[in-house]
Amino acid sequence: MKTSVFLTVFSSVFLMASNAVAEQYPKPEQRMVPLALECRSPGVIALTFDDGPSANYPQIIDTFEYHNAKATFFMVGSKLEKQHHIDEAMLAVNAGHQIENHSWDHPDFTTISNAQITSQVDKTNEILWTTLGVVPRFVRPPYGRIDVPKAMPIWDMDYGIALWNIDSEDYRKTSLLWGPGKVLDKINGILNTSSPSEDSFIILLHDASDTSIEKLGDILTTIKEHGYSIVTLDECVDNKGL
Repeated sequence: MKTSVFLTVFSSVFLMASNAVAEQYPKPEQRMVPLALECRSPGVIALTFDDGPSANYPQIIDTFEYHNAKATFFMVGSKLEKQHHIDEAMLAVNAGHQIENHSWDHPDFTTISNAQITSQVDKTNEILWTTLGVVPRFVRPPYGRIDVPKAMPIWDMDYGIALWNIDSEDYRKTSLLWGPGKVLDKINGILNTSSPSEDSFIILLHDASDTSIEKLGDILTTIKEHGYSIVTLDECVDNKGL
């Protein structure tokens, strides 16, 4: 996957950004990674789940535990106003999975103001800290929609932007032509034409989607059978623990 041109544009503009926002919660200790589209080294895959917490967390976490692997969960801040979602999220925290920011209430960042983007990120970071004790490092814009002007307020807050280079399409409605088997087939098809000596991937999944959760164990098995290691997003971008 060649993303160097896109990454160069984002990174060069990021260098002009200044840290103009001072939050009351802790900041990430790791270095800033302006844009995550793929991993730093080949041979690794980060599975990332959007839109949680959800009722599928226990099943997902049990599946990852069985496969001795970790995931990265991008959480919607407003959900953590409800105790049952906090309880679900704590299952992931206690199991050692990575937790990140997926906005407060899932708006399209390209349609709102920079001040509103800052508020979306800030409110979510605050509730991740106060309810889970988590300090996020990345923001995943809803729908993956972001451009350089809308990325600026996120960079100004010292957070990276996390996207993906495999979209599982598990958000599609199950039908006679699309379902859990097709999600697995899509991922397997891409891995069949890739090489762990050259490629790395960040896979987009959704934890509330039964389409992908039904085949999650098979997805993890397929990844390993193709010679890839399963990592968190931090490990993906920092080349740690590999």
